[in-house]
Amino acid sequence: MEIKFTHTGAIPFKEFPEDQKFIVIRNRELRPMFIRKDASVFRVVGDYLAISRQEEFMAWEPVSLTLPSSALVTRRLWLTRPNLSDSRGWGFRLYEKIQSEIRVWIKDPQFNHDFFTERNLSVGFGDVFEAVMARVPNDRTSNEAGLFEVYKLRRIGNESEKLRKLLDEL
Repeated sequence: MEIKFTHTGAIPFKEFPEDQKFIVIRNRELRPMFIRKDASVFRVVGDYLAISRQEEFMAWEPVSLTLPSSALVTRRLWLTRPNLSDSRGWGFRLYEKIQSEIRVWIKDPQFNHDFFTERNLSVGFGDVFEAVMARVPNDRTSNEAGLFEVYKLRRIGNESEKLRKLLDEL
């Protein structure tokens, strides 16, 4: 695929509709990234990082971005079974639907670095996380059927007592 950038500088915010996607190269990162126009700022696609609407880009181009069928979703999750030795196989329950238990493969480089390398992040039963994730495509020959890949994982609190009560009621 060849992408030709034809614009530099700030993106004219008012000239584009909300949810318009762009591929940009930020001056400080020198690598392409996808952003989208939100109500008042630009946001990195698949993340919550806000970018000022006045930011000057080395290059930018409006794009139509279509994600594959396993599109990214953001969900709140309750941690039920951490895997302390690997980023694959962690057990969570959906916050909004406690009956649904899922297994995930954490692919968030920052989380994995903080938890497995630096060991400066502790987690426990009932921790509530916000996750940007996608289901691994079902492949009958794969051991990963039903697994979710998590690309961003941020702990937002702990509600272990509430989780225990809800699980007791099941």
